[in-house]
Amino acid sequence: MMFICPMRGNRRFSVYVILLVCAAIIGNSKISPNLDGVNANDDNVNIEDLMYKYKSDKSREDHGYTKLYHMIFSPIRMSVRNITEVGIAAGQSLQAWYRYFPNAVIHGFDINLDKRVKENIDMLSPRVKAHITNILDENKVPKLAELGFLNETMDIIIDDGPHTLSTQESFLAKLFPLLKPGGFYVIEDIGFAGKQGMKQFHENPDQLNAATRQILESNDAIWVDSTIGHRAWDRWVRTVGKMWAANHTHHNSYCIVIQKRVKPLRKEVQMNYGNGAMTVDGVLKETRIQPDKRAELPKPMNNALSAKGAFPHQT
Repeated sequence: MMFICPMRGNRRFSVYVILLVCAAIIGNSKISPNLDGVNANDDNVNIEDLMYKYKSDKSREDHGYTKLYHMIFSPIRMSVRNITEVGIAAGQSLQAWYRYFPNAVIHGFDINLDKRVKENIDMLSPRVKAHITNILDENKVPKLAELGFLNETMDIIIDDGPHTLSTQESFLAKLFPLLKPGGFYVIEDIGFAGKQGMKQFHENPDQLNAATRQILESNDAIWVDSTIGHRAWDRWVRTVGKMWAANHTHHNSYCIVIQKRVKPLRKEVQMNYGNGAMTVDGVLKETRIQPDKRAELPKPMNNALSAKGAFPHQT
């Protein structure tokens, strides 16, 4: 901006003032315009609707992962900056992530890609990047650091790759260091047939690699069955076939969610069952809090509770 200021005397001075406020403006504004009719700043934007729209098999009537993703991602979707997903296929989940996480750079990895899919994904650059390479083949590809991937830079990593136990363990060992503390690592499509890993992950974890066990035991990991409440289960089983879904217990819609801990686990193992849990003798006794140290209820609520007789001891 230019300001011309009259000064005393016969001379006029032109004063040019350049205001460098871009960083402050960007830092306090919401990125993401209207994306294909989806206002990404709208609180009503829903991953379920996006996966339906782009025909991903993560949707509710397929694997049902959108239920999980809504639970864990909706509180953080505006703050997520970096996502990696292994397994691009037709690129449909990348299209949904692009609109659900409007402030994120989204990386997809696959060993090959249909030309039409690549051209379609490239339309979403620079925020969506497709890497056509086998990151598990150390002899043919550069290390992740050489590709620009640094440790503790990813908010979310999703393994939707070949779905074999060996690749799931290998991807976990290779990619987990990239995850930020507090970030989420999800292994999708853990099945029961052939070389899939339901037996090892869920039934006999002692058969897992030591590196896998160390990650699972040192962080917060849960086993998720996303088929609970599937409203078209019989149709799903007929559609995918018995190899992928035999019944409600043997299917490949299980996934593991690992949140990298910010604070390390305590060194000592403390198991309360049989050592005080659910026993009167195991209860820690409270001491009465002095009146001046009590947190006061907001007055309207306090009055309302008193009026309804919530505190019968009061007179």
